[in-house]
Amino acid sequence: MSLNPGDPESMGGYTLLDRLGSGGMGVVYLGRSDSGRRVAVKVVHAPYVQDEEFRTRFRQEVAAARRVSGAFTAPVVDADPDAPQPWMATLYIPGPTLSDVVAKKGPLRGRELRVLALGLVEALRDIHRVGMVHRDLKPSNVLMAEDGPRVIDFGISYAVDNEALTVTGRLIGTPPFMSPEQFAAPREVTGASDVFSLGSLLVYAATGNRPFDGTSPYLTGYQVMYEAPDLNGVGEPLRSIAERCLDKDPAARPGLDELQGMLRQLPQSDEPAALAAPRVAEVPDSLETSRQVADRHPIAPGPPVDGGQTETYGTGTGHGRRRRRVLVGIAAAVAVTGVSIVAVRLGSDQDGGSSSSAAPGAAAKVTLPPKHVPWDYQIGGAYPPAAGVKVVGRDHDSEPAPGVYNICNINAFQAQADGERDWDPDLLLRDAKDNVVYDEDWGEAVLDIRTAAKRQRIAAKLNAWIDECAAKGFKAVEPDNYDVSTRFPKYLKADQAEALMKLLSAHAHAKGLAIAQKNAVELVADHKSVGLDFAVSEECAEWNECGEFAEAFGDDVFVVEYTAKGMAQACSGWGSTLSVVRRDEQVVPQGAKGYVHQTC
Repeated sequence: MSLNPGDPESMGGYTLLDRLGSGGMGVVYLGRSDSGRRVAVKVVHAPYVQDEEFRTRFRQEVAAARRVSGAFTAPVVDADPDAPQPWMATLYIPGPTLSDVVAKKGPLRGRELRVLALGLVEALRDIHRVGMVHRDLKPSNVLMAEDGPRVIDFGISYAVDNEALTVTGRLIGTPPFMSPEQFAAPREVTGASDVFSLGSLLVYAATGNRPFDGTSPYLTGYQVMYEAPDLNGVGEPLRSIAERCLDKDPAARPGLDELQGMLRQLPQSDEPAALAAPRVAEVPDSLETSRQVADRHPIAPGPPVDGGQTETYGTGTGHGRRRRRVLVGIAAAVAVTGVSIVAVRLGSDQDGGSSSSAAPGAAAKVTLPPKHVPWDYQIGGAYPPAAGVKVVGRDHDSEPAPGVYNICNINAFQAQADGERDWDPDLLLRDAKDNVVYDEDWGEAVLDIRTAAKRQRIAAKLNAWIDECAAKGFKAVEPDNYDVSTRFPKYLKADQAEALMKLLSAHAHAKGLAIAQKNAVELVADHKSVGLDFAVSEECAEWNECGEFAEAFGDDVFVVEYTAKGMAQACSGWGSTLSVVRRDEQVVPQGAKGYVHQTC
C-alpha cells in the first residue's frame, strides 16, 4: 500500500517507499538504504513518543530482536529507540502474513502446513534459547516467505529476568492467541506460553477459525482461561498435537523438542485428514428455536432478575451515551491479577478520501466529514455552536445546525425509554422467562436482532428515521448502541449487530448520507465490510482505543471525552490528528445545569 498523506518520507537515513502494515503501537514501512538494501522500518505512533514506559518497552523490543538470530526470524539492521520518534529497521522479508494467506486463499494443507509448523518451532527455539518469550505469536506476526515462515514483532516479548513491561499492571497481547497464564499471571509466563499460542495459531492455519473466538476480548479471554478449544475441522494428527499445546496447565504442554518430533508426523501430501465429528449444543427454544451453536461458547452469567420482571445490565460508568460492560467471569479474573486487557491487532488501511461511493446499486454520493476540526456533540439538546465549529452531532429529532456538517444520532439497537410502545412486542429482546431485557442505565429495552426477519423489521423503522435525517439536511447518520452484543453476550452476537448495521449503511448511502461507527472498538476491523465511513468514539483516550479507530478510519474520528483526565489524554495524544471535544456526562444543552464544553 502507498504512503498516506502526512507519512514521513524518510527515517534514520532510510527512504520510505510504502506502508507494509499498521497496528496499535506503530506503522511499518518498506524502506530503502542508499545502497538499495530493502528493510522494514517500524516507526512508533507519535502519541506514544512522550510515554516513557512505552519507550522502555520499545527499547526492550529492539534489544530482544537483536538477541534473537535464526533462519525463521527477521534480523535487526538498524534502530534508534531514543530518537524523537523511535524506529527500528529489520531485514525486509517479502511475503504476505499468515493471516493474509488464510483470508485470501483459505486454510493451509499438507506440506505447506507442515513447513509452517516446523519452521515456527525452530523460531521459538531460537527465541527461547536467548531467554526470551515472544508473548504475541499470532497470524499477523508470521510472514510466509518462499523459504519458510518468519516470526516478527518482538514488541511485547519478555525477558525472564525483566519485569519492566508489567509493573504498571497492563496486560498486553492478542486475546485469541494468548495463554491462560498471560491473563492470570503475566509476570510469570514461560516458554510454555508461546507453545499455547502456537497451538492456537496452527488451528487457525489449518481451519481458518480460531479455537477461542468470543464476541469481545473479555469473552475470548474467558474462553482461553476456562473453556475447551474449538477444534472442529482439525484432523489427526494435528488435532491431538493441538490438544496437548492448548492444555490449560503449562507443565502439561510439550516442550519444543517433543513438539518438533510430534509435528514431523504431519502429512506432506495434500490428502485431507480424518475429521472428528463436530460437537454442537442446541440453544434453548426460549432464546432462538432450533438454532445450533458450537458448545465452546460460554454463557456469561447475567445479573439477577429485577423483581422477577425484567433483566437489567448496568455499566458503573453510565454517562452520556456510553455503554461499556465487562463480562463477569473474565472481569473477575482480571481484577484478581490487577491487570487490564489491551488488545493488539492490525488496523485496516483507509484511503482518507473526502467522499465515498454509495452501496452497490445506489446512485447517491456521500460526503465524509472533514478531519481534525473543531466539533460539538449536542445529542442531549441543540444550541448554537461556537464560532469555528465545523461539525455538530445532534439527535434525529433536532434540526441540523446551519453552515456546518451535521451528524444525525439515532438509537438503533435499543428502544428509547419513552418509546418502547412504538415497537412490536416481539421485537423486544426477552429472557428465558419471557421478560424484556433492559439496559438499566438508560431504562431502554434491548431490541431482538437475532433473526434476519426481525432485523428487516427493525431496519424498516430505523431507516424511516434515516430518511428524516436526510430530508432535514443532515450529512451523516450515527446509529447508537452498536456495541450491544458485547454488553448482552448471553443473547446477542457480533455478527447479528453487524448484519443490522449493514442494512442501515446501505440505506444511508442510498440516501446520500455517510454513516458512523459509534464505539464498539471490538468490531472496528469489520468496518469496511459493514459499510461504515467514519467513527464517533466516546472516551477512546480514557480507554486507550483512539489508535485503533484512527488507524481503521484514517483519522476521520470524532472523539467525545467526559472527564478531565480523558480530555487531557485525548488532547496530548490525539489533539493534533483527531477531532476532540469534552462534554458533560448527560450532554445537556448550553445554559443547563452541569453543562460542560471544552476543546483542546
